[in-house]
Amino acid sequence: MDVAHHRAETNGVRLHYVTAGSGPVVLCLHGWPETHREYLIVIERLGHRYRFIAPDLRGFADSDKPFSGYEPRTIAADMLGLLEAENVERFHILSHDLGGPAAVALAYLAAGRALSLATIETPFFGLDYPGYVDPRVAYWHLGMHMNMDITRFLVEGREEQYLRHFFRDFAYDPTAVPESEIQAYATQMRQPGNLRASLNLYGYIPQMAEQTKELTAEKLTVPMLAWGGRTSFGSHCIDSARAIATNAQGGVIEHCGHWVFQEQTDFICDELDRFWTDSDTAT
Repeated sequence: MDVAHHRAETNGVRLHYVTAGSGPVVLCLHGWPETHREYLIVIERLGHRYRFIAPDLRGFADSDKPFSGYEPRTIAADMLGLLEAENVERFHILSHDLGGPAAVALAYLAAGRALSLATIETPFFGLDYPGYVDPRVAYWHLGMHMNMDITRFLVEGREEQYLRHFFRDFAYDPTAVPESEIQAYATQMRQPGNLRASLNLYGYIPQMAEQTKELTAEKLTVPMLAWGGRTSFGSHCIDSARAIATNAQGGVIEHCGHWVFQEQTDFICDELDRFWTDSDTAT
């Protein structure tokens, strides 16, 4: 599958992004410490049926690294500008990890244009439903990474070892993410400004919680898919989706950790294809 690289000015930042495939558009929002690269495996499987647009979000890799603007609404505005640059009207949204809060904001802000929202292994902040547990309670690194300068002080120069811990320990199969991918992410994280800029996704968790609470005061009407890995977020993802959306589906993936696209590639690609097909048919 041929992947084309682009740059676009949007919402005051210059973003690097890739496009590939043909068909209904899928906009992809990555998590930490990943980049657009995490979607290449999905593009390879489904690019014959969909046109993918996968940016490096602000603060990451080859996109600008401003000192502010990491709230979900602002990143959603970045994405709307990117879609305008690509002349896209209707689109599906696919997100993973901390790309999820901005994806939820985008689904609300572009409700008339968004065909669907898929959130994979996404932590939901700011919700309040029976059984809800703030992800900061369960995951030590969320609180640590919110202290961005301390994290930078401890991790800088040790990016490879630190990232390898996450890719191995947060997986059901510690070998699921290839070493070549770990090296690629470590190389990008060592780019000037990348480590601290990318940590803003954690530094802005209070704003994520506040904006998600505000947005979800009304139920999301865009069809929503939410999957979590059994040994990672588990039912947190689908429980949160059911709390905020009128049409939520998904569940828990067995024998799977955080890196769903690499760990359960066949399963998640089949589920996404079915979900997008159903969402296209319903509109």
